[in-house]
Amino acid sequence: MTFSVDKKIKISEDIITEYAAGNLSPAKHTVVACQSEICEEVSSRIMFQEQIAASMIEEVQTKILSPLFMGNVLANLPPQDKFSSNNTNIENNSPRTLSHLLGCGLNEMKWKSLIPGVAVHDILGNRHTKDGDRLYLLKAKGGMQMPNHGHNGEEWTLILKGSYNVGDKTFVRGDLHIEDEDEIHSPHINEGEDCICLVMTQGPLKMKGWLPRLVQPLIGI
Repeated sequence: MTFSVDKKIKISEDIITEYAAGNLSPAKHTVVACQSEICEEVSSRIMFQEQIAASMIEEVQTKILSPLFMGNVLANLPPQDKFSSNNTNIENNSPRTLSHLLGCGLNEMKWKSLIPGVAVHDILGNRHTKDGDRLYLLKAKGGMQMPNHGHNGEEWTLILKGSYNVGDKTFVRGDLHIEDEDEIHSPHINEGEDCICLVMTQGPLKMKGWLPRLVQPLIGI
């Protein structure tokens, strides 16, 4: 079986394999788990990898399970708590994995305002440190032009609500936008509704204007 990979999703078979094996960092693992709940193709690719792994269990020696193994299992179990209603998850635009992690849906959570029109909610890691994977939610008002920036390491952005444009590409709910340290972009949030994204970064952004660089130490992105 083979799968085509949409250029907007940009999630490689290597990432899928590492996820299925529980070898991704907690931040990356959470992003892929959430996308698998939104994107049927990604869910199918993960299931295919897990089936391959299961068929090989009897052929390998017993190994110590990764600390993320149970998280991977739980993320694929049917919901059994107050987020068990599919309608609730849809209304909150919140994948079940994220709702469990936050303890609430996106509509109930508290945001920290960074600049007018932009707010964050920290989940894992520290945005103010220079290295290490960190995970946070980012909300931007519809119609905004985000500052032009590059990256220290990779940036994974999973769109949970709304959409944005980068050049001639439009990213919508369920798309995973992956960039590395060689890319520079300035996403434009589409009109109509706020855009909420689950973001994994490996270091502070490289701001390209004097004003964004001036305020960056204060806002920690």
